Amino acid sequence: MFKGVYTAASSMITLQEKMNLISNNLANVSTSGYKKDEGIQESFPEMLISRLEKGKRSRELGSLGTGVQLEQTYTDFSQGTIQYTGNRLDLAIEGDGFFVVQTPNGLRYTRNGNFTLNDQGIIVTNQGYPLMGEDGPLQTIPGRGVTITGNGQLFFDGLQGGRILIVDFPEPELLNKIGENLYASEYEPETLADSFAIRQGYLENSNVNIVQEMVKMIQVNRHYELNQRVITTYDLTMDKAVNNVGNIG
Repeated sequence: MFKGVYTAASSMITLQEKMNLISNNLANVSTSGYKKDEGIQESFPEMLISRLEKGKRSRELGSLGTGVQLEQTYTDFSQGTIQYTGNRLDLAIEGDGFFVVQTPNGLRYTRNGNFTLNDQGIIVTNQGYPLMGEDGPLQTIPGRGVTITGNGQLFFDGLQGGRILIVDFPEPELLNKIGENLYASEYEPETLADSFAIRQGYLENSNVNIVQEMVKMIQVNRHYELNQRVITTYDLTMDKAVNNVGNIG
């Protein structure tokens, strides 16, 4: 009987973790360049159960599940839709690759191209982190318009400036989300991206499909409630077994 309680409880824990992923995805549905997280569920080893019959051999009834767990989470790096904004410092990467920004903790990577200028005329993120070019932070020229080509080359009213550094990773799923829509790399060095185009005046939307996430949220919530009922049923059964079975009169 206790195996059933443990099985249902492990399922509830896994469903809660999946609900956290879905909730975070929905919270970032409007975050430019956000990539949704998914979870991979793994079953615990199954047990073979048999029925013992008097004077006969045991008869196999089948397997009994012993619970599940969330084996791992991963980030879906599929392309989000590209939306026109008209802001000349809004940039979208079409294809593979990441922008590189300089943070107090070192270089970090992002798909969010919502940039602005700081007081020194350097292109920065909303958090104030400089956007990196191939030769360092990208500096603009006061009073001159900014034009950015598909390969990331900057021009200031015809005068050539720096070029945006766009990098890629052989296995982007190994990147770690660290908050502020940034990623850190601990396992592999970045390489120069070669399959991309930069769209000036556009932003890449989140790749979260709000309808799909809401459907998943409803399914997870229903499964959670079913497991709650299972545990409640086991609890009532054990209560009767302890307090009623064996009573006389």
